[in-house]
Amino acid sequence: MRRVLSLIALGLLAGCAPAPQEQEAAATPAPLHTFTFFVSDLQARDPRIAEIIQSDCGMVAIARVPAIPIDDPLILPDLVVQYDEAGGEVHRWAKSYSSQILAISGNELFFGASPGGDAGPFRTTPAGDITVAVPLASNLEANASFVECPASLAAFADMSLVSCYETTDVAGRKINLAWEAGCPADALAAP
Repeated sequence: MRRVLSLIALGLLAGCAPAPQEQEAAATPAPLHTFTFFVSDLQARDPRIAEIIQSDCGMVAIARVPAIPIDDPLILPDLVVQYDEAGGEVHRWAKSYSSQILAISGNELFFGASPGGDAGPFRTTPAGDITVAVPLASNLEANASFVECPASLAAFADMSLVSCYETTDVAGRKINLAWEAGCPADALAAP
């Protein structure tokens, strides 16, 4: 009888033992993508920068990043802004230097490779998230017509470098886009 009671007590105690805790899976780091960007300091040491190369606009950095840096003090992306008829900002994206804008779909911008960077296309969100994209059929360039930029568009530090276009997104809706389209006056010519 004692043996039976001992087995019952052991079974009850086993039921009171704390359950083994599950360990959380380690978060997988975002993959790195290689893009070209202007940099604010060509002498800065930053592990993201693999190389400095000469471009049509001066020296640019080839950097490996998990996302497009939005407010980075060193790595400076090109900006693209969708704006409404009143000149108010609808969406703002950052992309790599000299990469072609391929399409706009909802709040995502599709862009091609930049010089010295990974093959595209890529898509990005206003937060700078990057994923390799499936090419979209887009008539963004075919339907683009140059328009005067609204004075109220304050997203760019130097409006003389901005071009504005009326075009269409992948759904065929009319949209207004502005993007940096020139070499910055302070582009560094040599490292």
